[in-house]
Amino acid sequence: MSTFFDELMESVQQMDEIVRGERLPSHELHVDVLQVREIRKRGNDQPRSKGLPPKPCAP
Repeated sequence: MSTFFDELMESVQQMDEIVRGERLPSHELHVDVLQVREIRKRGNDQPRSKGLPPKPCAP
């Protein structure tokens, strides 16, 4: 099969190991609920420029 598919399947197997508690995740993302609410309240007030994604909001 393709290299992409092999890497994808390896990733799925690692995810299964994490879910079963056999492996620790390599990293975790923690999101502060209050920051999310503030960002949603402001909306996306940054214009897009030539197909580029908006700049990240300052913390």
